[in-house]
Amino acid sequence: MDTRLWLIVALGGTSLCVATWLGCRWWYGRKLDAANSRFQKSDKARHFSIQQTLQARKQIEALQKDLAAQQELMAQAQIARQRSRHMEEVLKAAAEAEDAALVVRPAQGFADTQPMA
Repeated sequence: MDTRLWLIVALGGTSLCVATWLGCRWWYGRKLDAANSRFQKSDKARHFSIQQTLQARKQIEALQKDLAAQQELMAQAQIARQRSRHMEEVLKAAAEAEDAALVVRPAQGFADTQPMA
């Protein structure tokens, strides 16, 4: 009877251990699968974010190049406007000098001459 009791206790303990192991495997297997799926989603989101960041950087670089070109064109246009204003001022001053010279000239159009002594 003593051996039978030990055999029942051993088989019962073994079956209890196997049942506990199967239950833990099922329970924690579900937890690990859920954690793995969350990790996969997070990894996909991270890769997508990296891709979007690289694309945004390329767009920013292109926009900065366009902005630099626009600024260069604006500077050239400003220089051209300054040159045209300067030319207008020079032409206006030349026209005023010509008008002043017309006033000084005699009415017949020839300069007064005097005989040499």
